[in-house]
Amino acid sequence: MNKAITRVFVVGVVLFLAVIVNLTYLQVVAADRLAARPENKRQLAKELRIRRGAILSYDGVVLAKSVRRSGFYHRTYPEGSLAPQLVGYDSVRYGRSGLEKQMNEVLLGRAPELGVRSWLDQLLGRRPTGADVVTTLSAEVQRVAQQALIGKRGAIVALDPATGALLADASSPTYDQRGLEDEWAELTVAEDAPLLNRVTQGLYAPGSSFKVVTAAAALEEGVVTPEAQFVDTGTFVIYGGKVTNYGGAVYGPHDFETALTQSINTTFAKVGDKLGRGRLVRKMRAFGFWKVPPLDLPPGSVVASGRYDGEELLSPEAKMDPLAVAWAACGQERVLATPLQMALVAAAVANGGEIMVPYVVEEVRTRDGRVVDEAKPSRWSTAMDPQTALTLNEMMRRVVTSGTGTGAAIEGVEVAGKTGTAERGDSTNLAWFIGFAPASDPEVAVAVVVEDTLATGGAEAAPLAAKVMRAALAAGRRP
Repeated sequence: MNKAITRVFVVGVVLFLAVIVNLTYLQVVAADRLAARPENKRQLAKELRIRRGAILSYDGVVLAKSVRRSGFYHRTYPEGSLAPQLVGYDSVRYGRSGLEKQMNEVLLGRAPELGVRSWLDQLLGRRPTGADVVTTLSAEVQRVAQQALIGKRGAIVALDPATGALLADASSPTYDQRGLEDEWAELTVAEDAPLLNRVTQGLYAPGSSFKVVTAAAALEEGVVTPEAQFVDTGTFVIYGGKVTNYGGAVYGPHDFETALTQSINTTFAKVGDKLGRGRLVRKMRAFGFWKVPPLDLPPGSVVASGRYDGEELLSPEAKMDPLAVAWAACGQERVLATPLQMALVAAAVANGGEIMVPYVVEEVRTRDGRVVDEAKPSRWSTAMDPQTALTLNEMMRRVVTSGTGTGAAIEGVEVAGKTGTAERGDSTNLAWFIGFAPASDPEVAVAVVVEDTLATGGAEAAPLAAKVMRAALAAGRRP
């Protein structure tokens, strides 16, 4: 009898302890996650009574704000479809994304950086006052970038190479935040993925735009000089395979600078073979490949570039045979990159070899206009030494003046860049352009990618880059 009572007692104690552990987990460990779940109606009702802070562009355009109706605040998007993938949405039914999610505590007035008042509001149970988030986006540059992509699938990103501030983040197809609730079912299953931010989440073969990375490695390692001589026969045979030029072109005798200017695959394959896997991968890592750029967005909103096998990011140490290295040096093989990463490649050349941490939140302001937090530009990576960057800068200018990138030329402004045309094997291309301007004192770096086109990077992407760079230069240098 005593044994039975003991068993019941032990079971009761265990169950009681289990309840305590579960309650502790729910109330302490998982509290924030559970509170943030869209189906948590109590939390949502509480938050709907808070005047959520606004999200603004750097030049003062309101991208998101809250208006009061029937005692509750509702989120509105005055510009509708201006940078919706980056700004994100705040929906009672579907939750949050983008900056709306990343900066949620600031917008609701509950973030520690808001100071004593925010702490007292929470301590005394008072309704907090949401703070405003000022982004680095230029509304005009963003508009130009989005207009350039109308009718196309692709992405354009523009940033300040000296600071890392994003000036534009355009992804197409896009959507209008004002119609999110009514169109959610269609948006989530659409084949062209309008909710996807192609700038930070789209992974593409970079094609010849990647040759900037290969050239940086080869120049810095002393494998080549701009004057190094090559002879192209149209084919480079290696390890039982071959590398050919786009369209079957044959260039004959030329130097390395011309190889970049005319985007000669066979020469870059030879250079890649001399570099070898180790030195090429090491330089890729110096440019930021295999790392997630630390942009101010929720986890999963920004992905790492590198070598992929399907959806799996391969280790930098993964084996590559000589043929794979040769094609990788041309930006093909298994190399995949986001437009953001390729903009950072251009920015590295523009900024003397240094890549700055990319960011999109310029400052946080309280309702009375007090700045409580502001961006402090910092270095993310050293991609190359200053002399290599200067040499590449000069070589990339020639791409635009007399090479494959003439479509990116801007009257009265010296532009440096590199085109890319990644063949997809289905008769369509990925058209790329990366570059910066003015070449001698860069204010803007860009990356453009257009999907499913029959044209080359020079014909399709370069003119779009010119439009965006022109708009950024007209907007003026940021303070």
